[in-house]
Amino acid sequence: MLTSFLDPRPSSSSSSVSTSSMSSSPSTSSESCAVCGDSVNGKRYGAPACLGCIVFFRRAVINKSQYKCWKKGNCVITFASRCVCRCCRLRKCSHVGMKPEAIQRRDLLGPRKPKTILTNDISQSIDVALNFLSSPHSSCESDTGEYSNTTFDIDSLVRLQHDQRSQHEAYGIHHIDTIGCFQMKNSGKYHKRARASDINFVLKLGLENANEWGNQFEPYRRLSQTDKNSVLSEFGFAFLLIDQGYKTAQRADEGFWLLQNETFMHPNYFFALSVEDAMKENAEQKAELHHSFVNELVKCVSDPFKNLHIDEFECAILKTVLLLTPSFPGHVTYKDLQYLHNKCMSELMDHSIQRSPDAGPERFGEIILLISSIRCGVKAIYNQTRVSDMFHLMTFDPYVRNILLS
Repeated sequence: MLTSFLDPRPSSSSSSVSTSSMSSSPSTSSESCAVCGDSVNGKRYGAPACLGCIVFFRRAVINKSQYKCWKKGNCVITFASRCVCRCCRLRKCSHVGMKPEAIQRRDLLGPRKPKTILTNDISQSIDVALNFLSSPHSSCESDTGEYSNTTFDIDSLVRLQHDQRSQHEAYGIHHIDTIGCFQMKNSGKYHKRARASDINFVLKLGLENANEWGNQFEPYRRLSQTDKNSVLSEFGFAFLLIDQGYKTAQRADEGFWLLQNETFMHPNYFFALSVEDAMKENAEQKAELHHSFVNELVKCVSDPFKNLHIDEFECAILKTVLLLTPSFPGHVTYKDLQYLHNKCMSELMDHSIQRSPDAGPERFGEIILLISSIRCGVKAIYNQTRVSDMFHLMTFDPYVRNILLS
């Protein structure tokens, strides 16, 4: 494992990601959520509440959810414990003044005559959304009527994502020299050109992060190691592309692609390349492959992320959807996915409505369509690594080779 040969791992910050990054109009108030004490996002339902409690209350009322407390209704609801007992959390929502009558049911189905879908990839993405919208199991109950023991805590996933990204940046290259560095006009920060060692590092740590993400879900934990490796051979790439695409959309100048450790790639292979490396025998062959590869990543992932202003919450949802819907059905069989599918789609719909009250369902659909774009990026990076390995243009770490190239 990667952690066995790195220096002692820096302690990643456990501070929660500000929910203001999840809303287009964050609250400027310094008061705390009346339910759990997190940062206030608004008072739309009658009491100051964070985004998590607003979404929880709205969903519980719309679904007419009936929860049961196993501690006789005496649970203390805080930011850390708010997901432990939904019964006491909902009771506290009402106690602090959140009113069910303030909630308006919106049309979740969107346009009645959707546009014709032209590709299989996009059809598969749309199916994910339509299966949720037409499913009778949109509540937290299983087919047997009992509450599922499979948990889905989006707040914990967002915090895990934040910590994993901080981990990459902590191991990033911070020194600046005259060769291979470039100052981004967009951010004013200096970034170093990615070398083979950076790519191997990012791939290996990224695969460990993807496996850690998968282990948050019981269906993935139940898989054999062989099946996990099969899932990671696709999901690992998608996981990496979401983090890199988000960073690129946030910080990079046009045409650049940023890795998690702050190094960059550019369509022009010779950009910021040392004279010594530019004179190597295989440089021209690398340059030809590199140009189309980087342009494909920018077009498929970072440009759509930038256009939609994708936030950290939506990144976490996309990762989870891609984990649960591998594009090679039949190779790996998950069990008990219905609850997780419905929960994930419900969280995304609620968040889309919070960000765009007048166009929530449309935003929901646009984000689901990103799945096909990310998979195009996965194909591009898979082809690039396969060709680079086949023609000995790059030597990959054994762990990376075992997962991605076996």
